[in-house]
Amino acid sequence: MKINYPQKHLLLIGFLMVSSILVAQPGFINRIPIPPLLDGGIDTIRLEMRQFYNHKFNPGDPLDSIMNGTSHQQGYQTWAYNLAGDSSMSILGPTLLWHTGNPTKIQVTNLLTQPTTTHWHGAEVPAYLDGGPHQPIAPGETWNVNFTNLDSASTMWYHPHYHNNTYPQVQLGLSGMIVSAQPVDAINHSLPHTYGIDDIPVIIGDLSIKRDTIDFTTNAFIYAVDTTKSKHPYNIVNGVTNPYMEVPAHLVRLRILNGSTRKGMQFGVSASYTDTIMSHMDDFVLVATDGGYTLKPDTLKTLVTGPGARAEIILDLTDKHVGDIVYLRNLKEFMPNFIVGSPYSPPPLPGGGGGGGKDPTSGNAFLELRIVADPVGYTPVDHLVDFVSPWVPNLQDTMGVTRHRTKLLVKMPGDGGGFTIDGTTYNMMTINDTVCVGAKEIWTIHNISGVAHPFHIHKIFFRILDITDSTGTRLNLDSLGLNGPKDDILVHPYWKVRFMAVFDDYPSPVDYKLTYMYHCHILTHEDSEGGGMMHQFVVTDEESCNIGIDEENESNEVVLFPNPARDELRLKGKSLNPVVVRIINLQGQILSEQTLPAFSGIVPIDIKGLSRGLFIVQWNSVEGMITKKVIIQ
Repeated sequence: MKINYPQKHLLLIGFLMVSSILVAQPGFINRIPIPPLLDGGIDTIRLEMRQFYNHKFNPGDPLDSIMNGTSHQQGYQTWAYNLAGDSSMSILGPTLLWHTGNPTKIQVTNLLTQPTTTHWHGAEVPAYLDGGPHQPIAPGETWNVNFTNLDSASTMWYHPHYHNNTYPQVQLGLSGMIVSAQPVDAINHSLPHTYGIDDIPVIIGDLSIKRDTIDFTTNAFIYAVDTTKSKHPYNIVNGVTNPYMEVPAHLVRLRILNGSTRKGMQFGVSASYTDTIMSHMDDFVLVATDGGYTLKPDTLKTLVTGPGARAEIILDLTDKHVGDIVYLRNLKEFMPNFIVGSPYSPPPLPGGGGGGGKDPTSGNAFLELRIVADPVGYTPVDHLVDFVSPWVPNLQDTMGVTRHRTKLLVKMPGDGGGFTIDGTTYNMMTINDTVCVGAKEIWTIHNISGVAHPFHIHKIFFRILDITDSTGTRLNLDSLGLNGPKDDILVHPYWKVRFMAVFDDYPSPVDYKLTYMYHCHILTHEDSEGGGMMHQFVVTDEESCNIGIDEENESNEVVLFPNPARDELRLKGKSLNPVVVRIINLQGQILSEQTLPAFSGIVPIDIKGLSRGLFIVQWNSVEGMITKKVIIQ
């Protein structure tokens, strides 16, 4: 597959060549690399995982010194994804562009010396393509992935998920961003969307360097990336320390991924590198969370994210001038001591031991943004247009919920007691939950461990219904940046988080090899000795799911076909009363509506004139409401 550099990438090349005399905060000397964009709508994406031996974390320093002056000019051993045959990236991987409703084909070849996997974090894919512990890729093998992208506009990512080795493999560099794009998306068009210019991937990780071996020819120590479960004091953004980015004086969109293996992060925006007064922070606007757009633009001064979470924020730089500097601040001092990444001593934990804080990242800012002149041919966005992005129909209310589940995040007794879900560790051959395909469920995540845990669930995104703290106070979701679709939520100690999700599509037989995961995304907890803080569930349509359903409901099942469809959609079912059928886009807009008389059998639904993409078909009658997804090609 060829890496395509269309006009917007040529703009980026020109943009990076703009030279300006800037007064920069000392230390921000490395321009962040922008990963190449691989368009899955053009051809099969062929990725290779490979080891490199000369990655420079601090390339702006001739000695690549990141350890108090310790020289390491030869670079470090890291792992990376690359387009097959390419070796331009020595850490992380290309940004993958997927298109909603389109087939997506990927080949992943493992050129490493140990087995691994590649998980599509946030994506709705069949269980056998999820890339979890049950889909290992042995050294020298190629994993073939082929699915239709059902996800709407969103920022996702990909990374290893090989049990008991996820943490070191991600720490060595295996991660990359995914952008899912809808064929028609008025919201995205109104936002900055020129990749690498005003729409910037910001992948934040942390780093520690350790003494590895001795070079006996020089008697000098050789240093390596520390993959032990130790503290990692250095920030890296897109694979480099001391990072900066040149941006235009317009609206700028940062797609922030907390790619840390362990740490929560608190962000702010400020022209000052040192000011720690929260009211002095600049406003920014949150427009998307893990699974897509927020219900509306939310203006914030700070945002906390856990490992694995994504946030798309808009910075208004229209009042800035060439030479000005703005910082994406690291507000670690505001994080309480029960969050890993806080600078404060951790609290004592239930049952003994401690955990959480006293493991901060360095510096007052994650990234320096330098204002430069517009590149030639660039079309800026200067005004943020208000939008409304309602929940998809089946998440708009709690009607039709079929089951409630509660998961406890628990600290086991004793100083050495690990963290678990419901008191049990992960077993690859145990199915912890069986979910019926199409089921609408409410899950309650109750953290009684004393430490904040980022709870992540595969396959679906969820709507947070409410969060109550230890006093029973219900928290404001807007102010927490949680008023949008999520798949990863940092659950503070003694919080109860209730979320609602629909487990539609891709049923499998009840088989432990065809399960999805839910787990803590602190990877040292997920990979803990003895099993880890992870469980697995299967989504199925087998007979066990039909218990309690009466014959009338079984006979009234609605089937839509073909799917994908072109000019005509057919509906198979039975209704004793008139039915209203609506076709709704992912922004909640009703595109067509027709009333069908009582019927039994197959009736056609005209879909001529509708654009390509993923849509919701909603069936309403006095007997209830049913929603289905359909792809129109």
